[in-house]
Amino acid sequence: MNNKNIPQTGRIGRFARILETKANQETFEKIMINSPDYNAFKAEQKAEWWKNAVEKLEKELGKDAALEVMRTCGSKCCGAGQRKTAKHLMAEATSLKVFLEKFVNYGVKNGALEYEIIDDSTFITKHNKCFCGQVKKSKELFKTNTYCQCSVEFNKQFFEAAFERPVQVKLNKSILNGDKWCEFEIKH
Repeated sequence: MNNKNIPQTGRIGRFARILETKANQETFEKIMINSPDYNAFKAEQKAEWWKNAVEKLEKELGKDAALEVMRTCGSKCCGAGQRKTAKHLMAEATSLKVFLEKFVNYGVKNGALEYEIIDDSTFITKHNKCFCGQVKKSKELFKTNTYCQCSVEFNKQFFEAAFERPVQVKLNKSILNGDKWCEFEIKH
């Protein structure tokens, strides 16, 4: 496979660039197989491509390296615009509760996001749908939660921007793994 045929733009291009730094050429090609056709795929085919790519990623590089690749991807997914929105929502808020109310209603359909405050430093966000355009049309469940580490890191970047300090994010549930919703636990 010629690397020039691998998509260079979009999320798949970002994934390819990150993967290229972690894998040798042979492994890179195994994981990126069929990617030159990716942009012509329908949504379900894209989701299937990601499912297969993540399975190969775990098999070829191991679970820890696969998690690192997906988290690196997620750190790029939460771009300057999202981080600016997080800071803006927090600046307008008078409390964590007000911030979370603004967060769950900002640019999403009512009911798609929910939150629960556990204590002064912990809250849960519940996503009642998959927000990832790459996989939300998946017809099959993913075997592991490795792909969703992208969302873990996205949330980490978003809430670190809002709180202006490090946060910990844990994925408790994932729609791609068969749960009815995605659930992230955030400690700040």
